[in-house]
Amino acid sequence: MLNDAKSARPGSRRGVSLRAVALGVICCLAIAAGEPYGVLMMQSSPMAADYSTGAALFLFFLLTLLINPLARGITGSSLRPGELATVYIMMIIGAAIPSWGLSMNLIPLLGGFLYYATPENDWAALILPYLEPALVLSDGDAVQKLFEGRAKGEPIPWGDWIGPLFYWSLFILTTYFVTLCLLVVLRRQWVDRERLTFPLATLPLQMSAETEGRLLPPFLRNYLTWVGFSIPAVIGSINALHRYYNYIPWIDLNVVVPILRRSVWLNLKPHFEVIGLSYLLNLDVSLGIWLFAMLNVIAIGVLRMVGLTIGPEQPYSSPSPPSLAHIALGALFFLVFSNFWSSRQHLRDVVLKAFGRAPDLDDSDELLSYRVAVFGFLIGFVAGIVWLVFAGMNLATALLFQLSALVIFVGLSRIISQAGLAYCRAPVAPAVFTVNTLGSSFVGPSGIATLALNFPWSADIRTFVMASAATGLKLAEVTRLEYRRLFWAIVIAIVVTMVGSAWTVIYLGYTHGGINLASWQFGHMTRYTGNWITHNVNNPAPVELWHLSFAGVGAGLMALLTFVKNRFVGFPIHPIGLAVGLPHPVQLIWPSIFVAWLLKAIILKYGGPLLYTRLRPFFLGLVLGAFGTAGIWLIIDLCTGMTGNRLISIS
Repeated sequence: MLNDAKSARPGSRRGVSLRAVALGVICCLAIAAGEPYGVLMMQSSPMAADYSTGAALFLFFLLTLLINPLARGITGSSLRPGELATVYIMMIIGAAIPSWGLSMNLIPLLGGFLYYATPENDWAALILPYLEPALVLSDGDAVQKLFEGRAKGEPIPWGDWIGPLFYWSLFILTTYFVTLCLLVVLRRQWVDRERLTFPLATLPLQMSAETEGRLLPPFLRNYLTWVGFSIPAVIGSINALHRYYNYIPWIDLNVVVPILRRSVWLNLKPHFEVIGLSYLLNLDVSLGIWLFAMLNVIAIGVLRMVGLTIGPEQPYSSPSPPSLAHIALGALFFLVFSNFWSSRQHLRDVVLKAFGRAPDLDDSDELLSYRVAVFGFLIGFVAGIVWLVFAGMNLATALLFQLSALVIFVGLSRIISQAGLAYCRAPVAPAVFTVNTLGSSFVGPSGIATLALNFPWSADIRTFVMASAATGLKLAEVTRLEYRRLFWAIVIAIVVTMVGSAWTVIYLGYTHGGINLASWQFGHMTRYTGNWITHNVNNPAPVELWHLSFAGVGAGLMALLTFVKNRFVGFPIHPIGLAVGLPHPVQLIWPSIFVAWLLKAIILKYGGPLLYTRLRPFFLGLVLGAFGTAGIWLIIDLCTGMTGNRLISIS
């Protein structure tokens, strides 16, 4: 009855309109083309590389500040809050694909092993024979022109790309569908029972609120919003102008402090978008994140000073040594499994509903019916295993890799939903965990090469569709969108962005030469991945018991901290920080989380909840100012031809 009443309220199913979806498609195409061009060609701010989805925020800023009010003033009609939410959801889904989420990393890798093969690295014998030909670009001329550019007037060899892109699209779309099915199953547990805060949904909700008969929503009329906006805007604009006029001084916010005999360095640079988002967190969550990050830094310094290590640094776990990285991974695994255990009754009801044995359970307010979600997950999971075996893995490797990737996706999605981290990454990549667990000798050269081919969507996990979709479903709940129609809007956003971003990256490579673009995707990334393959092929090893032992230690510590948190009311440290670990992004942002924690603690102590609420527009303005300024200068630089203006960067 309650769900029926909610769905019958005025405006509850008016958001996913044709015009909203059409505008969402346009914005997704802008992100699909703009992000690769901005990063690869202009070497500008990466706006769609992380969970913060800066590209979506910037376009939404233009939509709510300029386009929507202008349409209302001229025509008397404008997008309603539900329609604005639909557009934003499509944009954040799209923003998870063109950059570090998939396309910019995948396209160069499909030809990179052949291009960078030399007699010295012997990749022709160690890597190329173990790559499934259907999944990579095998024509040497097409590969060379992707990296060095084509002659003027020469056509792009699109025909060589049809096969690899088709097979990869099948797998990636299946993986996205499986994660959406998982999200449908877990959404009610996260939203209704655990009441996660979804900090990344707060700013777009404020920007799309009812205008109360005015041109702008209350948030954009609040002077504190613009005070917060002005801080990163002024600093960023001065630094951007420095690129044009070198007599304008550069404001360097980097404050690097060496500690522990210079074995580690603390970078205290303030990241305004992180400060603004972290202000929204519960104090125990923000304390847990920065405290465990700081302890991790100290532990790294101590280990370096005494020279203690259990092996070389793992790919995409830097700067954490493998011991600390696997402690964080164990904590992440425990977080996921304990979450499933606490929701076991809900999961049981979902399964019963899927088999038609719980007719009273209402799933009308879900993205998919529980039957579609459960059977879709099972079929998609099996299909993914079949694809991985076809690609070159043995069955055990494919099963463990697929399962560990999904567990990490669920864990990170929950962390982002609770902690709103603008920048984060898995402490250990699923492919690396798979090799450590089974042993490189068991995985074999073909399996190792195939695992490496899957790095673009599973290793450098700075953003992915499931995490963005979780935020999107929170927006859909608040704005009362019609979920089943929203599902198809999400599918359209995924397909449009995948096609648009792949086309853009390929076009830029053949037009300008990949080696002339940003150095990571078309250069260092392929060599980094290839070196990992050759190291494991040349040095076959059994199960890495030390690595797995530290993962067990992490799970045990997480269990202890979770018990203490649940047993003692008011315990000030949330254990979620242990699961985040200290991969590259968190290494740079934890001091900003500390600043936000300290400011919020002082505000709540001396001003109470009322002052906290009044100052919230200021902190959200910091977020909007950081991404808004980066987006504005990206457009200015595009018009003037300036390159290298990176106002948002965690490198």
